[in-house]
Amino acid sequence: MLNQLTQQASRSLHTTHDAPSVLGQIRAHPAVVHRARDPRKQAAGFSQQNVSRGLDIMKRSVAATDAMVTGSDARQPLTTEFKFACPICMTTEFVVPGVNPYQQPCRCGRCGRNFDSKSKYLDLTLTSGIQQQVYKQKMWQGTELFRQPLVSFVYERGWRQNFAGAGFPGPEKEFDMAMQYLRPAKGGILIDASCGTGLFTRLFARSKKFRGVVALDFSETMLQQAQQFFAEDPALASSTPIVAVRGDIGRLPFATGSVDAIHAGAAIHCWPNPQAAMAEISRVLRPGGVFVASTFLTPLAPLGELFGDQTVRPLSQVSSRSERRYRLWEEQELIDLCRAVGLEGYQRDRRFRFILFAASKPALAG
Repeated sequence: MLNQLTQQASRSLHTTHDAPSVLGQIRAHPAVVHRARDPRKQAAGFSQQNVSRGLDIMKRSVAATDAMVTGSDARQPLTTEFKFACPICMTTEFVVPGVNPYQQPCRCGRCGRNFDSKSKYLDLTLTSGIQQQVYKQKMWQGTELFRQPLVSFVYERGWRQNFAGAGFPGPEKEFDMAMQYLRPAKGGILIDASCGTGLFTRLFARSKKFRGVVALDFSETMLQQAQQFFAEDPALASSTPIVAVRGDIGRLPFATGSVDAIHAGAAIHCWPNPQAAMAEISRVLRPGGVFVASTFLTPLAPLGELFGDQTVRPLSQVSSRSERRYRLWEEQELIDLCRAVGLEGYQRDRRFRFILFAASKPALAG
């Protein structure tokens, strides 16, 4: 009878629905109780302690199987760790838990620096934790614009909705499109770069397709607004864990080859030095890692779709290209950027002046 129950329990590890009741029957079976109390049986290795250990292993197996069947794991936020790197030396690793990640600053002994842990985000920029006396880094206009509290406040309250006029299909559709390209990174850590108010960060976290999501932006006010939206979203309480980080897209605080995927929604046109940022993205992506981004094309892009971008390019060159707070792209420029930093397999979806493109870090040979 005991052997039959044991065999049934083994089968139950694959069906999960009756495993708990079977385990209970084994624990209560007279043979188990008798053998556990019999010193001769204990000498043979069949002690109550061994029985309990075996049952505990079975329970853990059932829990793991349940997680695979349901596609979720309630313990996930407790076990997820996020790994960052000192933005100065890029070698010292900071391991941050998925729960209560802002409890203490990150310390780099090699550089002799502490990086602030604010109440709402980690600050892993070069100037974090220090007060410069005289030197001030001159910021690009586009960078400073998105550090304004008013812009952060209105971004999801009217600003972002205006993107529809350029052909952006809307956050939910853009999320679905991005997920098609991000499939190789499912189960990994996703960096939502230039996350702004966390619009896509929330969608990625609620999808539960990733082990963790990093909401990364240079703007303090954007991260503060993002945290407010995180707190107001009840679905995030049981979603993939999120860690908010203040970081520079041109100096990403991650070790080389350590990142599974990076998403940058409606962002690259605001970056001060897109080529340097793309080089950083390529540096931190692991082999096979994926980069997905969306941005604005030039006003002539719709004509380019009809007649070819090469045909209308001369018109773009003679049009005014005065200093702007953001850059409008020709698609070939995006292709050139990806190739220059070693990203391959370029793919895209394009409509009117909207484009979403993806490229990957080459996999290791062999």
